Amino acid sequence: MSSATNLTAASAVECETIADAQTMRGLHFIDLHTHSRYSDGLASLEQIEDHCLRLEMAVALTDHNEIRGSVELRNRGRIPCLAGIEVGSYEGLEFLVYFQDPACLEDYYRRAVEPGLLTRFMVRSRIGSVKSLDIAREMGAFVSLAHPFAFGRKSLEFQKKSPKTAASFVDDVLSRVDAIEYFNGGVPAGVNRKAATLIDQLGKPITVGSDSHRLKTFGSCGLFFEHEHDLEESLRNPCMFSVLTNGTVTSSSTSQGSIALLLPVIMLKHTLFFVKAGNHPRHRAR
Repeated sequence: MSSATNLTAASAVECETIADAQTMRGLHFIDLHTHSRYSDGLASLEQIEDHCLRLEMAVALTDHNEIRGSVELRNRGRIPCLAGIEVGSYEGLEFLVYFQDPACLEDYYRRAVEPGLLTRFMVRSRIGSVKSLDIAREMGAFVSLAHPFAFGRKSLEFQKKSPKTAASFVDDVLSRVDAIEYFNGGVPAGVNRKAATLIDQLGKPITVGSDSHRLKTFGSCGLFFEHEHDLEESLRNPCMFSVLTNGTVTSSSTSQGSIALLLPVIMLKHTLFFVKAGNHPRHRAR
C-alpha cells in the first residue's frame, strides 16, 4: 500500500467533527496506539469506553508489555477494539502487535513477553526483537514498528550505529514487520517525516496512532477505512487485519499532540513503577 494517504491535519477538538463527517461517508475510524492505567497511561477502561462511544470510534489498547487492559476491554464488548500490545524489546525497539482474538494475544504474551519481563523496567524486556517478531508471525499477528525514529534505542538510526547489534539487525527487523507507524501523535514532527520517508522506500502498509497517555487525545490520530460491515462487525471479523494491508485505508486524521504535557505524564508513571520493585503488573492466567 502506498503511504500517500489523504492526510488531513486535525486538532483534538476538530477530531469529533471530522469523525462524524467520515462516518456519514461510510468510513470507520480507529486509533491504533493507546495506553491505559495498566501501563503508563492515565485513563481507566471505563473512561476509554465512554470516550470512544461518544466519538463513535474504535481503538487498539497497546499497553507496554502488558495485556490485561486490552483483553478486558475486548471481552467487555462495550466498544469495538482490537486486542494489542506494545512490545518493548531487549534492543529497545518497540512493536505494536495486534491479534483478532484476545485469546491469541494471551498465548503470545505467555510465550513471548512474560518470560522476558524486567521487574524494574516497564518499556523494555529481555526478549530480542527478531525472536518476538518471529513468534508473532508464527501466531498470525499483524505487527507494526512503532515510531521508528523516536528517541534513543527506539530509533532505527541508533540501532544502525549500535555496536551491540549485528550489521543486518535493522534489515532483519524491517523484513519481519507487516507495517510501519506512519504518524505517531506523541513524537516531534521531524520524527514522523522520517517515518514517512522510510515507508516510501519500503512500500510497507501503515498504521497511525495517537500514542495517547491522556484520555483527551484518544482518537486525535488514527486511520479511516472502508468496510462493508458496520464498525462492530468490522473489528470482530477475521478480515480486519486485511483492512490494514489491502489498500482499503482511505485517509488518516492526525494531530501532533503536546510533548510538553505527554512527557511529565510518562515520567510520573515510570517513577511510580520504579519505586514499586517486584510489583510488575504481570498478566497471570487463572
